[in-house]
Amino acid sequence: MFLGEEKYINRAEETDKQLRKALNFWDITYLVVGAMIGSGWLFGALYASSVVGPGSILSWIVAGVLMFFIALVFAEISGMIPKTGSIVRYPQYSHGSFASFILAWSYLLSAITVAPAEAEAVITYMSSYVPGLTTTVSGLTVLTGLGIIVAFIFLTFFFLLNYYGVHVMGKTNTGVGWWKLLVPLITIILLISLFFHPKNFATPSFLPYGSSPILFAIPTTGIAFAYLGFRQGLEYAGEAKNPKRDVPLGTILGFIIVVAIYVLLQVAFIGGVDWGKVSTASGVTIAPGNWTGLSSSVLANGPFYEILKISAIPILVGWGIFLLIDAIVSPSGTGWIYEGTTTRVFYGMAADGHLPDLFLKLNKHKIPIFSLIASWLIGALFLLPYPAWVKIAGFISSTTVFTYMISGSALVVLRKTAPNAHRPLKLPVPWILGGIAFIASFLIVYWSTFSILWGVDALILAGIPIFYIYTMPKRLGSNLTLGIVLGVIYWITLAVTTIYFLDYGIVAKVASYYTMEPIPSFSVILSHTAPNFVLWVVINVITTVLFTYILYRGLPTAYSKSQIKAGFWVIATIFAGLIVSYLSSLGPYMPNYSIIPYPWDTVLAVVVAAVLFVYSALSGILTDDLVAVMKGLGIDITKDNNK
Repeated sequence: MFLGEEKYINRAEETDKQLRKALNFWDITYLVVGAMIGSGWLFGALYASSVVGPGSILSWIVAGVLMFFIALVFAEISGMIPKTGSIVRYPQYSHGSFASFILAWSYLLSAITVAPAEAEAVITYMSSYVPGLTTTVSGLTVLTGLGIIVAFIFLTFFFLLNYYGVHVMGKTNTGVGWWKLLVPLITIILLISLFFHPKNFATPSFLPYGSSPILFAIPTTGIAFAYLGFRQGLEYAGEAKNPKRDVPLGTILGFIIVVAIYVLLQVAFIGGVDWGKVSTASGVTIAPGNWTGLSSSVLANGPFYEILKISAIPILVGWGIFLLIDAIVSPSGTGWIYEGTTTRVFYGMAADGHLPDLFLKLNKHKIPIFSLIASWLIGALFLLPYPAWVKIAGFISSTTVFTYMISGSALVVLRKTAPNAHRPLKLPVPWILGGIAFIASFLIVYWSTFSILWGVDALILAGIPIFYIYTMPKRLGSNLTLGIVLGVIYWITLAVTTIYFLDYGIVAKVASYYTMEPIPSFSVILSHTAPNFVLWVVINVITTVLFTYILYRGLPTAYSKSQIKAGFWVIATIFAGLIVSYLSSLGPYMPNYSIIPYPWDTVLAVVVAAVLFVYSALSGILTDDLVAVMKGLGIDITKDNNK
């Protein structure tokens, strides 16, 4: 073992012991409930129905089933290894530093944007009764300068609540959790009982835009975003009183409760649309069955509140006042949870050796203080480039679910490397359930469409130079100067090729072709854009593999080298996912053209994901980090692996 590795492993274990163990079963459950019931319930139903129509109910169900398998697999791992910042630490235990860094970086990109997304959702709802907070740009509701300032004030409140410790935040969240459960439930009951239009489910049909939107609506309209909150019990596992029992059970219970609520909310929303009254309130005629038109109607200010208000039924109008209050409470509750989550992501990355020791430092309330400050200030920046809630939701969903692929892979690897570890929840057929979890994660990312995925992949790849410059020299023993040189060249290459070949060479070109009358043939468009995609892939694959190999050759130990080899499946997944997306009906040529039509593109995605899952599972290694954490639990797994 390189000496730098031993330092990081021992330091992480010591810091973990100092965290305050304050959360019980219901605290864990309501962390999940509180994180999942946020702005998703306020906006998700509108955006999902505008893309799918009445069949958006199926989108929530399909997403719930897929996410359940992911949550189930994480529940086993969390019971086995309950750690704060767990999701960024599991790859370290199963595959080592290279996979761990890329997945942690991706997770950080997503986690750090959730709190600002929730703050922005609060402001958007407030705009229905406070003018000047939002405006409409190209059909999307975005924050004004004043709106951004108010959103930052909410972020500061999230920061302060977390500052005073997990006990204060956890108990506050459990109390608020009851409110967050009751308000949507009462809304469902009132709308279905008093203002329900069954004919909407066939107006003009159950699936007016076809069946494929059922799938790509999952990551792009806030559905996956709403379901991401199940991870909160995992992230706070190291601060639970009885984590081996409470974290798996609390995670699963909270998830099932919220999925049922979201499906019923979608039913209530679809049935609650009165087309005539929505048109009158919007000042523009929206024909019955024009579900897409609802996203630019008065409902965009606050879907459920506006439906209650225009119903003109006194009890519903009165209940709308509670929704205005909940429009602040629910997103805020999710926001302060994710402020803490991002704090624990920074903490977990520092524990893995990807960030300086500063991010492990605890304040007097046993909170990683500099991690919390970074979460607050960096998160505020995301109010600027992503001012629309639905845009943030799509970005978050893709980067977060990308990291969830580790669940299925780690399940299989840890069964092999730590067979005798205590598992309060031990799933049957790990290869099958792990494979389903991996494929489900891959599909949700794939369904986010090429228009989102190319930017997500570029941002994930942009983290690799940080690995060259910081983690590899500090933890694995590579040459720092060489890492800096290669890292800078990598950044320049990635930036230039992404802007020229992807942004200008594909996205902008295709958009310009689609403004022409008539639209050119697919062969013409393809001949002018496909070479750009091929060049981007070839250049960046060569750069990534070559630069990593150059640094790999200079590593001082076989164990350090094994961690690099164990992480290449992540690189393969990044590029393979983008290639499949490009070829599919969700590629850059949608909705007019595609290279591989639906549903064969989805079949291809499943096959590619299955191959990548096997590759990732076979790449796993016995890591010193896992040996150390198991030793702390009284288990010597070196004996199992020496047999």
